[in-house]
Amino acid sequence: MKRHTSLKVLVTAIIGFSLPVALSAADIELRAATVGTPGGIQVAGLNALSAHVTEATDGSVNIKLFSSGAMGGQVANIESLDSHTLDIVAIETAITTINSDLGILSLPYLFRDRNHVNGALKGKVGEEIRQLLLDDGYRVLGFYEGGFRHITNNRKPIVVPNDLAGLRIRTPASRQRVKMLNAWGANASPLPYPELYSALQTGVFDGQENPLVEVRASRFYEVQEYLSLTGHVYTTGFLLMNETRFQALPEQLKQALLEGGNKAFESTVAFGTEADEQIVSLVEESGVKVNQVDTDAFVEASQPLWSVFTEKMSSKARDLVKRIAEIP
Repeated sequence: MKRHTSLKVLVTAIIGFSLPVALSAADIELRAATVGTPGGIQVAGLNALSAHVTEATDGSVNIKLFSSGAMGGQVANIESLDSHTLDIVAIETAITTINSDLGILSLPYLFRDRNHVNGALKGKVGEEIRQLLLDDGYRVLGFYEGGFRHITNNRKPIVVPNDLAGLRIRTPASRQRVKMLNAWGANASPLPYPELYSALQTGVFDGQENPLVEVRASRFYEVQEYLSLTGHVYTTGFLLMNETRFQALPEQLKQALLEGGNKAFESTVAFGTEADEQIVSLVEESGVKVNQVDTDAFVEASQPLWSVFTEKMSSKARDLVKRIAEIP
């Protein structure tokens, strides 16, 4: 994949110093990618970032977006950051391929609600997470909300963990997520996201777990009969750049990207909050049966997993878990 020629020349010219405040028209094109679909929360976040950057640079910077996995899965997208064939990517579960300690963010029932998430990601915990990734060579432009994950399936309502016994549940490519669902009794395994709708439609999987925004964006309600509001994991998203690539950009653009990252977080939280209020009604109107779960039973079944999942992580990661749990 060939990088934009004018961008390549420009970046070479500006390494080590910044351009004047006014960039000349159409100087820079940045390539951004997500596995998310149009209408989904990842695209909403990237659109908010793009809109801010366009405005802040008087339209001289264009962010070209590739959605729906057009540039590969999340792991491939991270590799493309390293080769500079992509400039910005939206990454969720696959963040653990960069730093395994960030698996703490996917611990079941780590986050209570959005206020709790906000207190963590906008505070010292968020700063430390950014620094962990910077140490690995990646700049976090901003976090974004992936949303609280819930379970859909074609067999029955899920009220307590044992109701998952024997159900074939699709997960992302996360050993931790697979172990979590299997500990609750499911028969879980990963599958690339673009293949999921067909796998549910043909019965390869009985169900899946995703935020409600993805249930709507990918129209899973067309091929699922039950939605159980487990809220078992909050998906923290990252808008990432390769740090070397980031540092090669003009100071004005770097500032705009970081400001845009904050806009993306605000936009996706608003998107997710509104979606949670609307999507339950949407899926019910489509014939999907929606039920609440026994959250206490799920929390109780999940607590032993915290020790299992953090056992091989660093002491710093375990400390972060403790501090997140203690945020009021």
